[in-house]
Amino acid sequence: MKYNTKRREEIVSFLMNNSERAFTSEQIACAVLDGDSGRSTVYRLLSELVADGCIRRITDGTRHVTYQYVGGEHCHHHLHLKCKGCGRLIHLDESTSREVEERLSTSGFTIDGGELLLGTCSDCGGAR
Repeated sequence: MKYNTKRREEIVSFLMNNSERAFTSEQIACAVLDGDSGRSTVYRLLSELVADGCIRRITDGTRHVTYQYVGGEHCHHHLHLKCKGCGRLIHLDESTSREVEERLSTSGFTIDGGELLLGTCSDCGGAR
């Protein structure tokens, strides 16, 4: 049985209040802890929250892993754009995601389970 602990609530609250961004486990630990004690609890809770579907674990093809609040959203059914400059995540709606995937498939390209496209947002100098 999983309990809704204070630390779990702090992690969810932090990610929910910053839902447009993704954070490393280290950044999350720094945001909710006053020191080094409790880091293992944060890491364990992140895994539980991913399993529960409350947050999403995002990999960019390297060892770099971040976490983002998704709450009730069905994030696994659409694509995300991630800015390499500021880390901002943009959710594409399901119809736009399907259109992108269909256009790519006509070129013989299939997007794997990552569902993450990297680039630069307009605030960081992209698409001006």
